[in-house]
Amino acid sequence: PPPPAEVQKTDAMSALQRGVNIISSKPLVLAPALIGAVISAILSTIATFWFMPLGFWWPGGLFAPRFLALVAVGILLMLIGGIIAYILNFVSLDMSRDAYLNQALDMGKSIRYVLGRLLTFIVASIVGAILMITIILIPVAILMFVIVVVDETGIGSAVSTALRVFRERLSDIVILAIISIVAGFILGLIPVIGPILAAVVNVIVGLAFIHIYINYKMTKTP
Repeated sequence: PPPPAEVQKTDAMSALQRGVNIISSKPLVLAPALIGAVISAILSTIATFWFMPLGFWWPGGLFAPRFLALVAVGILLMLIGGIIAYILNFVSLDMSRDAYLNQALDMGKSIRYVLGRLLTFIVASIVGAILMITIILIPVAILMFVIVVVDETGIGSAVSTALRVFRERLSDIVILAIISIVAGFILGLIPVIGPILAAVVNVIVGLAFIHIYINYKMTKTP
């Protein structure tokens, strides 16, 4: 029999196109990211535009007990929105993996998966935040999250693998990271629909990173 065809190295634009194709054929993959963005936006809006301005007219001023209680409720709402968005971000990544691998999409299953590995994801978030402080290692942090989910591995293994992929696919990974950062910044300036559009872009970029990583593994398979 003829030898199997050699796997061709992909690039950033091809990876982004793959992401667009996947969300076009499987729009359900957008569900957790969109739900998280909407919930977070609603709760943040309530907290910002309802509870916070009360001090300007509340009898007794900023330090009135009732006003402080309402501010506390506003902060709590923002925290709840942040926690929901945080969990759904990993749910989105798990569903993106399933969509890429052409597996059935089940948001409930993905939520249970994330909650079952929540401690790992919290530690990964701390490590990711440390990597992102350096700026130059932001793409490594993004890759680490992808690898933790795609390979269902630990933090140490994911970081070392992410560094190897980063070295070998430097230009494509940097392009994806820049697109993600710039798009997120620009869309973040748009009121109401900006966060929703940013969520869609994040899913596409996440799928692109998955494509880059899986393509990297396939080129390393003898």
